[in-house]
Amino acid sequence: MAEIRPFRAVYYDKAKAGLKDVIMPPYDIIKDTAQYYKKSEYNIARIDKGEENAGDSDSHNKYTRAGAYLEKWISEGVLKQDEKPGFYVYRQEYTMPDGEKKEMTGFFAAVKLEEFDKKIILPHEKTHAGPKADRLKLMRATKTNTSPILSLYFDPDKKLHSKLEAAAAGAPLIEILGDDSVRYRLWKAEDAGLAEEIAGFISGTPLFIADGHHRYETALNFRNEMIEKEGALAAEKYGYILMCLISMEHSGISILPTHRIKNQWTRAGFEDDVDVKKFFDVRRLKGAAELKREMSKSKGKKVIGVYMKSGGLLLELKEEEYSGIIKGKERIPQFYMLDVSVLHWFLFKKLLGMDDSEVLDGLEYTPDMDEALETVESGNAEACFLINPSTVGAVREISLNNETMPQKSTYFLPKLATGIVINRM
Repeated sequence: MAEIRPFRAVYYDKAKAGLKDVIMPPYDIIKDTAQYYKKSEYNIARIDKGEENAGDSDSHNKYTRAGAYLEKWISEGVLKQDEKPGFYVYRQEYTMPDGEKKEMTGFFAAVKLEEFDKKIILPHEKTHAGPKADRLKLMRATKTNTSPILSLYFDPDKKLHSKLEAAAAGAPLIEILGDDSVRYRLWKAEDAGLAEEIAGFISGTPLFIADGHHRYETALNFRNEMIEKEGALAAEKYGYILMCLISMEHSGISILPTHRIKNQWTRAGFEDDVDVKKFFDVRRLKGAAELKREMSKSKGKKVIGVYMKSGGLLLELKEEEYSGIIKGKERIPQFYMLDVSVLHWFLFKKLLGMDDSEVLDGLEYTPDMDEALETVESGNAEACFLINPSTVGAVREISLNNETMPQKSTYFLPKLATGIVINRM
């Protein structure tokens, strides 16, 4: 199965950089890069999400600047590399949208890249060309993993998780209390016996990518590119990628729904359609507050909350009727039972006859129900569609059956901090 190995992590020297000022969230959820530039001249944003400048060219741009920053900070000692390899146990606090505090535990490792068809490392979502082109240019310029991939593994009996907890019993190597009061802690597990046990356990289980599909596929492409340039030895040099590995059962991770916001919605009154009523129990609600209450009570049910200027709707799927529709279809039943599939594949496409261009036109995503409702109430969108979250079990079943979920099916929390640990290839 999966092959992992200890690595010599690169991380910030707390004597030379204020740690809370140099980390950032994953690059793909950042909307305002400037705020991270302002925090510190050493903020990881300058490498992982550089800004474009006037006069940039093929030979001088945000990617070449990223490589220059990396080398400069290493030479100045702002970034330092451990002399001995190890695995790194990681804990990150986070806050749920309802204010509940949680903590995730995992560990960082260098993981051997494998093609998806080997079913050793499995995806659950499709990727798009734009982000991969960006990440490939950055990888060429830095030959470094600055942003870890989040992956899941099976550990129902806590065989590995208990060892990680034991390794995190002492004083951490790094501890950061961020501006948002989120605590990040890192411990190094360099004992040879423990490292062998960790690697041995992971070798018996597949890994499921939770966050970072674009970066993983980019790393595969980069490895293959370097093999063509440098020969077979490049497979070893560029054949591993930085991952944070967490157990499906005990890590403390959460999955939020990804609600849909439609800036344009030309199908007012769709709830009165005969086919819609055939497959959904439709309830009209007074407003956003009532819709939010009903959605919060609907966990475990197949419901779609709809909010438009005309008011709110709660659509509850008639699962018996629906089962007849999906029986014998080309994809596994678990795909069609995803809440996002009920919305996109069934309501939008099958019942309302919308094609991909109409579905995607003016479509935005958010894990925040309040944001989705407020966007409609403020007049900045015409409709929003609220769904319940996918489960870790659904991710596992989709991945194991060589399926992929529709785009933006999952929103995992926490979002790993970029800049805590870096891996130089």
